[in-house]
Amino acid sequence: MMRSLFSGVSGLKNHQTRMDVIGNNISNVNTTGFKSSRVTFTDMLSQNLTGAAAPSDNRGGTNPKQIGLGSSVAAVDLLFTNGSVQSTGKNTDLCISGNALFQVKDNSGTYYTRNGAFEFDADGNYVLPGSGLYVQGWMANEGVLSTTGETTNIKIPAGKSMESQATQTATYTKNLNGTPDGYKVSNIQINYVDGTTETTSSYSPTNLAGATISLETSLGNIYTLDASKAGTYVLDQNLNGVYLYTGQIQSVTAKTTGTVGLDFKIPEDSPYLSVSPMSISNLNSGTYSVGGEYEVTQKIKNATADNAAKTIKLDLYNTDGKGFDSVTIPWPGNSPMYHENDNFTVTMEITQINAATGADVTLKDGHKETLTAALVVNKPDQDYPVYGKNETVTGEKRNDIVSSIIVNTTDGQALSGLAGQTYTAGDTFYPSVVTTVSVYDSLGGAHDLPILFTKTGENTWTLSLNDGKDEYIIKEDDGTETKVKLQSKTLKFDAAGAYVDGDGTLSFECQNGAADQQVNINLGGLTQYIGSSTINADTNGHAAGTLSSISIDTSGIITGTYTNGVKQAEAQVAVAQFNNASGLTKTGDSLYQESNNSGTANVKTAADLGVTITPSALEMSNVDVANEFTDMIITQRGFQGNSKIITVSDEMLETLINMKR
Repeated sequence: MMRSLFSGVSGLKNHQTRMDVIGNNISNVNTTGFKSSRVTFTDMLSQNLTGAAAPSDNRGGTNPKQIGLGSSVAAVDLLFTNGSVQSTGKNTDLCISGNALFQVKDNSGTYYTRNGAFEFDADGNYVLPGSGLYVQGWMANEGVLSTTGETTNIKIPAGKSMESQATQTATYTKNLNGTPDGYKVSNIQINYVDGTTETTSSYSPTNLAGATISLETSLGNIYTLDASKAGTYVLDQNLNGVYLYTGQIQSVTAKTTGTVGLDFKIPEDSPYLSVSPMSISNLNSGTYSVGGEYEVTQKIKNATADNAAKTIKLDLYNTDGKGFDSVTIPWPGNSPMYHENDNFTVTMEITQINAATGADVTLKDGHKETLTAALVVNKPDQDYPVYGKNETVTGEKRNDIVSSIIVNTTDGQALSGLAGQTYTAGDTFYPSVVTTVSVYDSLGGAHDLPILFTKTGENTWTLSLNDGKDEYIIKEDDGTETKVKLQSKTLKFDAAGAYVDGDGTLSFECQNGAADQQVNINLGGLTQYIGSSTINADTNGHAAGTLSSISIDTSGIITGTYTNGVKQAEAQVAVAQFNNASGLTKTGDSLYQESNNSGTANVKTAADLGVTITPSALEMSNVDVANEFTDMIITQRGFQGNSKIITVSDEMLETLINMKR
């Protein structure tokens, strides 16, 4: 009789526990990221009245006689199914779909949560605002993310600044039309700044820097003068001793009537330790430039080794005084030793030229004359004033600044040409493809630079700057100038339209205080197929900027958008996965901690764990209200049934007691 009472009592307790769980589930029906629980029952140990008997030859087997002692709670399971995704419109809210949790932390320990209602605090920390726990992830370094290290607090301060970055590379992609229209050149019209024009059968860009004056003289000399600095000249004027212009020295040539002496230094990449002598005089032949090499081969007279210093001194035959007496070199180790009368070549760098009267000097513009006085040249770009000789002016021609070129074709068209290119009647003219490259200097200043692609032959193109020139001056808005120079290799394609060779380098000199810089032009991504020209360039520089907004993608990458238009990764949110997420221990505030049966956290990115993060959304509770109400009714009926067991058992006990009366 007592067994039924205890069975009823256990049933009451267990159904009360189930009701507690159902009540908690319903209470959290709108709790963000809440995971519902369920209760499962199991029967208690049964009391055996008789055991089971096995069948025999005379009688069949019998089952055991067992009386159950009631029920017990087998488990309270955490149901880690996904809740529904609810959009919030708040860009810092995150929702996980899949088997993972966000990792949050403070000084007391590490916690895990499905509640993604995050936001940034006053210091820019990404936190769970209800508890102040720091959201964990990986911070980017100048836009570069690495998720291989330990996680850390995510911190992105409002108004974060981005330093300017000078452009280093301009990368061209897409297609150049392999069959652009070509036109036969009839003649070329040259338009000058002063309004005059000239029609010619050939044009060469000889006068792009400025207006010039060409003076022809009775000695056959032609002097090209800067018109803005030149004086006034008339026919038959005697130029003897008249200053004309200043050029730069290219080289000096020694003659028997004008010898040259040279001073040297050991080149930086030279194997020599010392050379004697370090100067030579009375050279009567050869052309020399400061910074150039002087090379002489002589025979070895004697080789002396210095074991302590690990050097060898070579004495050389120097019979004419135009060679070197000796050279000291490092110990050559096990290489062959030097022998008498072997040839040995000495190469030195010229640091100074001491030219006597009668030597010839050649300027970088091609002008050449014989010195009438001794001259010392000690730098590569040394100025040299040019004066007229005992000669008279026989002709004068003014070459004005070219403003534009018109290419007239044989089919009657007048097409815009390039002042920096050469044209000849009968040649094929191809219009250029014009592109613009935005380059940023070291101060973050932007410079828009036109780069032209011009077809020059079968599968070949050339690069040039504005108007086909190799130099270009950009007039900036602040009144300064930026000087640009282009060094390029001819762009080549194969017969299949694939890139073969070609690149370029831009050199920038700015007047706004920015450092000089070079920009490499990468052309490897271009093709040459029949069709439209669609090429464009991407550069890697940018101006300084301030963080204006952030966004988060489905991988948890937080991207910052700056006022300079640059977008870069700032951080990535980490997620953790457990082998048994239902085994986690609840700590309140929608937080969980590892338990002995949850397994250890596998912290990775969302993509690595195969889960999806939905930004600007939150995960709702996974409580099914209809199911909970149904379970509540079932639980109520179970509770009532167990209470009836106790009532009936009590009445039976009362009847038993009354039998004694």
